[in-house]
Amino acid sequence: MDKTSIQGIVKQLTASERLQFIELLNESIQIDKIFVANNTVNQNRKIECPNCCSTDIYGHGKYRGRSRYKCKSCEKTFNDNTGTAIDGIKKVREFQSYLDLLINSVSIRKAAKKLNLNVSTVFTWRHKLLSAMSILNGNQFNGIVEFDDKQLNISEKGNKKLERKSYKRPSDRKTKQGISDDKISVVVATDRSDNITMKVAKRGRLDVKSIDESIGNQVNKSNIFCSDSHKSIISWANSKGLEHHTFVASKQHVKDKCFHIQHVNSIDNRFERWQKQFYGVATKYLQNYLNWFVFLEKVKNIYDKYSELVKNMFKNIKTISTFRNIILQYENLIILQYCKT
Repeated sequence: MDKTSIQGIVKQLTASERLQFIELLNESIQIDKIFVANNTVNQNRKIECPNCCSTDIYGHGKYRGRSRYKCKSCEKTFNDNTGTAIDGIKKVREFQSYLDLLINSVSIRKAAKKLNLNVSTVFTWRHKLLSAMSILNGNQFNGIVEFDDKQLNISEKGNKKLERKSYKRPSDRKTKQGISDDKISVVVATDRSDNITMKVAKRGRLDVKSIDESIGNQVNKSNIFCSDSHKSIISWANSKGLEHHTFVASKQHVKDKCFHIQHVNSIDNRFERWQKQFYGVATKYLQNYLNWFVFLEKVKNIYDKYSELVKNMFKNIKTISTFRNIILQYENLIILQYCKT
């Protein structure tokens, strides 16, 4: 069919029919984009078992058009989608449409209404995708690294089994002044290449162990570390043998015209403004929202954000296991860690 014939058919459509045609066209383009991105990922990575991470695998036929593999180590079978955020998704067309809504930080209720889905379905999709984004949150740093720690109030938003009366408004909450066990410490770090890391570290005051567990494997002796004068940060930097520059906001902001913590402070401010639209983030899901913000920061200057999201979604074959461990990680953060301290 030539271009003139297509234009003739489109002209015969009513305004509402044209809108439906555009929606169908957009959906078909998204389907093409998601499978093209998947093929690109598979060409550029070594296939490994999502169960035991072994690369000792072999082809095991096809199922519904997808290549299957079998692991020689654990003898589990899997396909290209196993362990990723799209694993087990039945409403693939709606799921693909939701990717654009996630990129634009659309709320769960608005997304559910737009896609004509149950709120709980969209909620699950959101946190599967945010779990997949953890692959971007923790890359190796280069050159100068700026570090900061944030304290956020512990939130039990969404908990139906509270052991206390729920707060009618945020002002009803009574927390201790300064750093305390009522708060969660979050580490924020970035190099000058916008390689951002934001991780939930521990309940209460930050210590050397929690810093090392958060970013210890991302730095080496070639990095130059910049932070405030927190004693635990100083002790950790000394233990790593890093060149370390500390700053007190009321006294000094920049050293030698290049050492400062202005980039990481700017990230803190942008995160604060961004997360306000959710009217509070439950501590249980805080790490996922940090992953989300890191992703948005990394792709803010990229035109095709959809393809970037799809590529990272397929790269992370540990998404489902991460998603299933959210409650366990939360319990370890709030209960077990508190008992140890």
